[in-house]
Amino acid sequence: MKNTIQFEKVYDLSVLVYSDMQLHPAESSTGARSRVLLHNSPIHMPTMKNEKGGPEIGWPIHHNLELTTHTGTHVDAPWHFNKFGRRLDEMPIETFMGKAVVLDFRNLEDCYAIKAEDLEKAEPEIEEGDIIIINTGRHKEYGTEEYLTKHPGLDGDSVRDFLLDKKIKMIGMDTMCVEPGSEQDHWNHPLHRVCLIENEIPLIENLGGEIDELSGKRCYIMALPLKLMADGGLSRVVALA
Repeated sequence: MKNTIQFEKVYDLSVLVYSDMQLHPAESSTGARSRVLLHNSPIHMPTMKNEKGGPEIGWPIHHNLELTTHTGTHVDAPWHFNKFGRRLDEMPIETFMGKAVVLDFRNLEDCYAIKAEDLEKAEPEIEEGDIIIINTGRHKEYGTEEYLTKHPGLDGDSVRDFLLDKKIKMIGMDTMCVEPGSEQDHWNHPLHRVCLIENEIPLIENLGGEIDELSGKRCYIMALPLKLMADGGLSRVVALA
């Protein structure tokens, strides 16, 4: 029997990628930036004409991309924090898709550390094998200093046993990092340690788009990253619900 997925709408949970978009401070401090550069074909090349005499279409164009693997909506693979972990391209494609729950945590205060009891009380109930998507509402602050330093995140030490007992498949948040607060606040990265070093639970960061419409609902998530020989990469994250 074939598996079937019933849904009414496809939701886009990804942010737009463009030149000079906001990066994680650890990346921007190294001089990294995002550049999406447009190039036209040489000017001496003839334009393509409409056979029916319509307007000239122009030349083929292309863009050069200069992006870090953690620009915009992206997936972290184990290799991001574990030099012995698998790269993005080494993980099975089914790793990045599955049944999911979108938690409405938009009421959390700045830098709040989400504990196991918060996940246990969440509605809809988190089921075994779920992908957990957390909407903190901070996606609306993208581009501001507050987005980098005041977002809630998961307390890795507290949620460790819950994540493992529930066999959580993947975790995503609408924040620059899945840990709470600024880089200095979570320098030891306990959640990354639990998910990427000790286990293989990919992380999705910088979610946005239509996430508000899905809050408090169950859905089917597809977070398909580029097939990069790298520690992570851009992903077009969509939800079926």
